[in-house]
Amino acid sequence: MKKWLTLFAALALVSSACTPDKSSTSDPLVYSADIVVYGGTSAAVTAAVQAKKMGKTVIMVSPDTHLGGLSSGGLGFTDTGRKEVIGGLSREFYHRLYQHYQKPDSWKWQQQSEYGNKGQGTPAIDGNSRTMWIFEPHAAENVFEGFVTENEIEIYRDEWLDREGGLVKENG
Repeated sequence: MKKWLTLFAALALVSSACTPDKSSTSDPLVYSADIVVYGGTSAAVTAAVQAKKMGKTVIMVSPDTHLGGLSSGGLGFTDTGRKEVIGGLSREFYHRLYQHYQKPDSWKWQQQSEYGNKGQGTPAIDGNSRTMWIFEPHAAENVFEGFVTENEIEIYRDEWLDREGGLVKENG
C-alpha cells in the first residue's frame, strides 16, 4: 500500500472535484480532481484505474495520443520470470490479452495452431492461468483503452503541462 501512496503522491494534484472550475477569472478551463495522472504509459493507466477503484476522482493528461507506452508501442514480449508473482491490474492486463487471442479473428497473420507458443521457458499462451505474455501492440492498446472506458476516466490526449504557470497543487 505504501508503494501506491508514494506513486499517487508523485502523480497527484489534490483538489475538490473532477469538473471545470467556472469561478476562475484567469482561465475558464481550470480542472480539478483528487488525482491527476500525467502520462499515458501502462503505469499511468494502471495508477488512474487503481485510484478510480479506490473512489477517487481522476483526470489523465497525456502528451501522447496512444495509451500504453512501451507495451502498446511494440514491446510485446513480456519478461515474465515467475508469472505467479504478477497480480492485480497487471495480471488483469495479461488475462484480457488471453481473452483477445481466444477469438479466431484475432489471428490475422497466422493461425493459432501455427503459433509456437514459446515464451521465456514457459508458454506464451498460458491456458492454466488464462494469460497471454506475448502480444501485438494494438491488442495491448485496446486493453488499456478498455480500462479507461470501463472506469470512466477523463483523459486529455496530446496535452502538455505548463510547468511554469499551469499547475496548482493544494494540500501536499
